[in-house]
Amino acid sequence: MSNTSDKEILNGVVIGFRKLIYDRYQYDEVVSKYEIPDSFDEERMAMYRNFFLDQVYPHPENREPLEEAFRSLDNYLTHPDKLLRIVFHSAAIVFRHGRSIPRLMGAGIKVFKSFRTATDFEAKLVRKAKSSGKLPPYSSADINSFIVELRKKEIHDFVVNTTNLLELLNDKRLVREIITIMKELIARMKKSPKDYSDAEIGGLEIAFQMLIEGNGLFESLSSVDQKRIIEVVVAIEVDVLEGLFTEK
Repeated sequence: MSNTSDKEILNGVVIGFRKLIYDRYQYDEVVSKYEIPDSFDEERMAMYRNFFLDQVYPHPENREPLEEAFRSLDNYLTHPDKLLRIVFHSAAIVFRHGRSIPRLMGAGIKVFKSFRTATDFEAKLVRKAKSSGKLPPYSSADINSFIVELRKKEIHDFVVNTTNLLELLNDKRLVREIITIMKELIARMKKSPKDYSDAEIGGLEIAFQMLIEGNGLFESLSSVDQKRIIEVVVAIEVDVLEGLFTEK
C-alpha cells in the first residue's frame, strides 16, 4: 500500500464507482425491473446516466483541470454573502429579479452543495478502500464491499442528496431564473477582470454548465412523467443499496 498514492486510490474508486452507475442505468435492465413512463426511453435514460457521469462523478482525467475552479466554487458555498454582494452590485440583475434574488441564490447554492456532496461520498469510499488494504484498479465487487462498510446513515444521506438534487432540477422555472442570473453575473465579472480572478469566474462557469445540463433532464416532459422518473431513479438507488446490505 505504501507505494500506492492517495490520488491513485481516489482515481481507482472514482473509476470503479462510475462503472457501477453506468451498469445500473442500462435501459434493458431498468425496464425489466421497473414500470417506467414511455418518455423515459433509452435515449432519455442515457441522458440521465451521462449527466451523473459527466457532471456529478466525472472521470479523473476531466477533474484535474477543474480543481482550482471547484475550490473557488467551494469558497462561494462557504461564504454565500460574497456571491450575494456581487449580485446586488449589478443593477440589471437587481432590476429584473428584485426581491427574488435571495431566494433564487439560496436555491442555487443548495443545488451546488448537492453536486459537491457527491465528492464527500467518494471520500468516504476512499477511506474504506485504504482500510481494506486492496489496491486499484477496483472491481464492481470491490466498490460494493466499500459501500457496505459505510454506516447506514451515510447511505441514507447519499440517497436523500440524490433525491434533493433531482427535485431541485425538476423546478424548471426556478432553475431557468437561476441560470439567467448566473449568466448576467458571469458577464459582469468578466467585465471587471481586476476585481475577479479567472478561477472565481471559472468556478461559476462550471456551476452554470451544470445547471444548463441539469435543466435539460426534464425538458419536454409532463409533470406526471417528471415525478415518476424521479421516483424510478430513487427506487433504483434504494433497491441496489438495500440489496447490498441484504447480501452482507
